[in-house]
Amino acid sequence: MNKNFTITLSFAGVTIASLISLSAINKAISKIAVSKQLINSRNKEIYHWRFGDISYRVTGDGKPILLVHNLKEDSSSVEWSEIVPKLSKTNTVYTIDLLGCGLSDRPDITYTSYMYTQLINDFIRNIIKKKTSVVATGKSASFVLDACSMNEGDYKELILINPENIRSLLKTPTKRTKTASFILKLPFIGTLIYHLITAKNKIKENFEEKYYYDSEHIPEALYDYYYESAHLKGRDSKNLCVSLVGRYTNANVIRTLKNINQNIHILAGREIKEIKTTIKEYLYYNPSIEFEYIDYTKELPQLEAPEEVLKYIRLYLCSE
Repeated sequence: MNKNFTITLSFAGVTIASLISLSAINKAISKIAVSKQLINSRNKEIYHWRFGDISYRVTGDGKPILLVHNLKEDSSSVEWSEIVPKLSKTNTVYTIDLLGCGLSDRPDITYTSYMYTQLINDFIRNIIKKKTSVVATGKSASFVLDACSMNEGDYKELILINPENIRSLLKTPTKRTKTASFILKLPFIGTLIYHLITAKNKIKENFEEKYYYDSEHIPEALYDYYYESAHLKGRDSKNLCVSLVGRYTNANVIRTLKNINQNIHILAGREIKEIKTTIKEYLYYNPSIEFEYIDYTKELPQLEAPEEVLKYIRLYLCSE
């Protein structure tokens, strides 16, 4: 056995051992993250959509309202947990886990804004089957706007909660983002990086710095719900994040804003930096948009100040 062969064999052995260790670490993290089983499928229904099964829930009776959570790897319909019980007393409320989120499937595909536009239109046409008002958060507002512009007859009022600023939505994939996306997609090191991105301490940091204004009043259970949501479906959990990092979910909404005829309302967390600039961007392209600030909130006022959000939902969507 020559020296070069020995070195090659040793290197191969170390590499294999490292990959086995990474695989074991990734499996352990995934198992721990979902061990509490907080997000369960009880009372959930399934829409067998062409790109995967979509988990949703229907509660209440009355005119339909569809609640669409933010498009992030740890997001799910849990975002609406403070809104649904009271809103369902007057309306039929649909909450959906978007493809790649919560209890819905997370196929190994490229997730795009147009794909979600199709999902919302198909869901309203095939499941709700009535003219529907929609409330959407963050990045999800962009594809809800596009969905409405494509099938305006299926929609009533739109409420956008802290929609992503137009400048960010205009950013397209670059060599850098494509490389980052490729690395994140790798089976061992990419999965470990995803677990670092979605570690419980990172989720807690997001809540304290971005999602909530008053960090002292964040329910501990929310950290667990978001942590579990980020790791459901095992190694497929990261598939949406791969596309988010690559900027494949961004979309230019300028033409949509200029041409859309539906009533649009924006609810904005007053404590978000540059939120006034974001609203000015939307008003520039559609001056008829109505907006309200919700004091002492950031990105998730529906969890931090649900009564205020409910007040405006009832004002805009339930006053007829």
